[in-house]
Amino acid sequence: MDAQALNSYIRQEIRKEVHSDRIELYLPFVFGNGTSDTLCLVWNKDGVLSDGGRTFKELKKRVGDLTPYSENIQNILTAHGMVTLESGHILTVRNFQTCICGDDTYTDYMAGLSRLLRVISQISIVDTIKVDEYGAVYVC
Repeated sequence: MDAQALNSYIRQEIRKEVHSDRIELYLPFVFGNGTSDTLCLVWNKDGVLSDGGRTFKELKKRVGDLTPYSENIQNILTAHGMVTLESGHILTVRNFQTCICGDDTYTDYMAGLSRLLRVISQISIVDTIKVDEYGAVYVC
């Protein structure tokens, strides 16, 4: 596959909407229910990235009570550091890494986005994996 074809494949069904107070990034994402549902990640005007509670909503639909998975969920969050859980159900990234390149500095938003997607991926299947306190993942 050439570079252009690979780029087109990666970007299919991804879209971005820019509003005055937020940017919405829509991604095709499978939450384990066999369908590809659109996941909306939002960067608000304060620079906070979140899933709006979607991950926990989908997980609750599938497994009901989340109590048996609370230790695994906490281990996932601890292992990924920058991602926090707010209001008990919203995955959030408030702080992003600052990269220094010579005299220039820039905020690495992609690293925060990548971490959030890894956390969403793991939490969405937390009923099928075990995550230890160091973040190592084991299939149940």
